[in-house]
Amino acid sequence: MKKNLLYLFMLICSVSLFTGCSDDDDNGGGDLAMALQSSVVGTYEGDLRVVLPALQLDNTQKRKIFVKADGQENVQLVLRDFSIEVAGNPVTVGDIDVSGIVLSGDVSNVQLEEKKVIISHPDLGELPVTVSGNVASGKANLSIQVVWNSMDIDVTFAGDRISTEVDDSDYAKELVGWYAQESITATGAPEDLEMKWPGSLGIEFTYAGYNKINVKQFYVSFPPQTERISIENVAVEKETDGTISIAEVKKTIEGYSNKDEELSLVFSGFVKDGKPTLNISLKSSQYDITYVYVGELKKLTGAAIESFTIVGDVVKVQPEMDDKRNVVFFVKKGTVAEQLKLVPAFTVSEGAKVMYNDAEYVAGTPVDFSVEQTFEVVSQKGDNFSYTVTYREWTEPFAMNFDEWEQQNEATDENKKYYGPVGGWSSSNGGVEYLKNMGGLLEMMAGVNPYPADKPYAVVQTDDSKSGSAARLESLDTKGVKSIFGFPAVPKVTSGSVFNGFFKVETDNTLRSTRFGDPCDREPKSFTGSYKYTSGEVYYEALYPRDTQKANEVKEVDKKDTPAINAVLYEVDTYAFDYLDGTNLLTSDKVVAIASVKYDEAAEAGKYIDFNVGFTYKDGKSWDASKKYKLAIVCSSSKDGDKFSGAPGSVLYVDDLKVSF
Repeated sequence: MKKNLLYLFMLICSVSLFTGCSDDDDNGGGDLAMALQSSVVGTYEGDLRVVLPALQLDNTQKRKIFVKADGQENVQLVLRDFSIEVAGNPVTVGDIDVSGIVLSGDVSNVQLEEKKVIISHPDLGELPVTVSGNVASGKANLSIQVVWNSMDIDVTFAGDRISTEVDDSDYAKELVGWYAQESITATGAPEDLEMKWPGSLGIEFTYAGYNKINVKQFYVSFPPQTERISIENVAVEKETDGTISIAEVKKTIEGYSNKDEELSLVFSGFVKDGKPTLNISLKSSQYDITYVYVGELKKLTGAAIESFTIVGDVVKVQPEMDDKRNVVFFVKKGTVAEQLKLVPAFTVSEGAKVMYNDAEYVAGTPVDFSVEQTFEVVSQKGDNFSYTVTYREWTEPFAMNFDEWEQQNEATDENKKYYGPVGGWSSSNGGVEYLKNMGGLLEMMAGVNPYPADKPYAVVQTDDSKSGSAARLESLDTKGVKSIFGFPAVPKVTSGSVFNGFFKVETDNTLRSTRFGDPCDREPKSFTGSYKYTSGEVYYEALYPRDTQKANEVKEVDKKDTPAINAVLYEVDTYAFDYLDGTNLLTSDKVVAIASVKYDEAAEAGKYIDFNVGFTYKDGKSWDASKKYKLAIVCSSSKDGDKFSGAPGSVLYVDDLKVSF
């Protein structure tokens, strides 16, 4: 019920979505209409009351409502940052903004004509809403009535016009920034207290909502050393002389130097001509000190790249950025180093500058992106963040004949070297290498070496092919070793898999080690190739499928192993940083279409079977050229290998895989 109530109030406040089910009343026009408008336009302050008897909700808050001119005759009613208290918790809902309100009556008693609207919501259905009110001699009485599931919700406002001017600006945004210390005085402090804090650290205001700021945690010198202070959601208001006042806050804080003691804090202030003056009173059981902090003009703290483009005919996809400030852009296939001297263009945080090679970057200067480059963004305050920029070639590795292979790790020990297909393809061999490297440690700690270094890898090149070379994938018996010291368990069955994408060992969840797919900007039509298969003798079924901490726990079952051969098209927000992995390749809601090869037992006759399958789209999904996609071709020697189930000794051969567009 409470959840639905929140939905409801979100709808009330989203009145900019109101659609025309209202009557277009006429107020007569002319001089009277303009006089009515003039008599109600202004700023009103009073009590906003929300009543819902069915939920025993009745709360009142002091608020301002703004009535603006809308054309020459009508008005617009605005309530900023509407919030209510539900079950003791404040809920910020948003702005009420109703335009086109017709006026009637006379200047001594102006009626805001009733306006009826219907809101349609996918969960709550249609909600009738009625808005009305009057302004008499500068006193406003306004009503918003909502009917939901036969329940009446009343929102009323009663207040006085405190100004004929309308200023609903958000002054909190003006205050956001860092203010270096210009001076600080302390009354009541012991003579030997050194006023080191805040000092060079200054004080910073952050945005907390409409005309509200946070005061970021800072330190003040207080016996015996320091205390730390932070203020949240403090109101600010512009006074008639242009000063922005910061409302008084009283609260208790937990002692920092004065451990096991609560201190009394009173905080208030104002900002005039861009400089803050903050009054801070801090009281402990022994000391009562009042500080006056005067700050310098603000400096902005933003040091972010907000947008980044690169000019050049070879650029296929403009730069994409992750939350670790890694930046990647894609270039057309066949681009050479000489073509990668390109011109970047940045939009950065207000007041910030971009540094390159220890000097401020000069707009329009070419940069050699054939090598990794680093740009540093420095804020006015002096904070800085580095962005690392690399490029990738747009390759579309959606056809693989497995004829060329290359070493894909850095091992020098012949037993630990492994190889994979050339051209952007990878395999589960990276996981097998991890087991080989961990074997000695696991044998010492658990008494079992799951896969000795001299054993073959799961995926190898073979001449037993349809043409040229093929890939041989085998499900390995890796013993099954229980989780030790938080490391994932070693599964009994480790399937062989080959795919376009890359492999990076993730010890927290080994299923996330496989990063499937590459960017795709063409609609795939069919998936073709050849395969043959041999099933292992004993099938082991995981007791806890996909649980990496219990991957070793299995039981023998009377079941025949089968392979998995799939091509999967899925949506992404970024080509560079989004991917599906072993936890969600076939189950993610990002999946758009799948071409899945239905296993044919004739594949066990020792001869390759050809396949040609189309892509089946998920319900409600279709190709959309405006979206970003990746396409993954994934083959596994055990269909349920991602669930740690399968038969050791199962072998899948695949060759001449291709997606056609």
